[in-house]
Amino acid sequence: MTIALSGVLAPASARSLKEVLQSRQLRVCIVPVNSASVIVKPKDCREQCEFSGPVYEEVQAFVRNLGPGIRLKSIRIEWDEQFYDKTGRTDIEGSYTPQLLASGACDIYPSRITKNAWRLKKMDFVTLFPNRMMVVANVSRKAQLKSPADLAGLSAAVDRNTSYHSWLLEQNHGPYAAKPVKITVLKTEDSLRAVDGGKVDFTILDSDIAIWDTRYLLKHTYVAFPIGAMDEIGWAFRKDDKDLQAAAARFFAQQKQDERSELNQIWVRHHGLSLNRFITLVNSTQ
Repeated sequence: MTIALSGVLAPASARSLKEVLQSRQLRVCIVPVNSASVIVKPKDCREQCEFSGPVYEEVQAFVRNLGPGIRLKSIRIEWDEQFYDKTGRTDIEGSYTPQLLASGACDIYPSRITKNAWRLKKMDFVTLFPNRMMVVANVSRKAQLKSPADLAGLSAAVDRNTSYHSWLLEQNHGPYAAKPVKITVLKTEDSLRAVDGGKVDFTILDSDIAIWDTRYLLKHTYVAFPIGAMDEIGWAFRKDDKDLQAAAARFFAQQKQDERSELNQIWVRHHGLSLNRFITLVNSTQ
């Protein structure tokens, strides 16, 4: 398998913040995970894409924060491509810089990625918000599902190499070993449709997506309960890009100081509550 970004991989090496500012262009690779985070048209585009949604607006706000005249170059990729090595594969155990970051094709992965141990072997993160994963189930299971133990033996759909997939695999090798969850690998939106249509019993989503989808998109699902430990979601960077990471961290911190900030208002428009209020809500689930 090779990375299918023929015109995107032209840059020879990753770039520092100084080089980003000198070029007056920030390159981001965006994954259309779900309508709650980003929408891209045409559906199968790569470089000539029209993006919308909160993730794209967050990046636009960051670019404006970097200074006048900085342009945003956005490229659509698939979820697993964020972690591909030079051979176009994801090596969970390997320590390397993902090829799209190493090549300079992407300066940032902004698609709300969960920080975990295997990804930290490959990238560094700047946290945007804390998170609890949520079980989103078909309403037919509402009387049955009271705790994570009740998921054993049921069917689930999740995307490959997501934190949701990793959690289910861990449970199937541990608490659910006697009655493993039957896992179907589907893209996130296809997983949601499978749950809503009763083809599988449940899926797992990050809290921001779960709240949005069950409120605006799905008709036959509900948020059952949180699972796993509290984790962190944010933007991912090449490990050497400390200055760019620091710029993003400053931007997030400044925006969270003001309830009326651009970042908070993006969340109000798209999620119905500010980023600050969302963080308070998630922290209450501990």
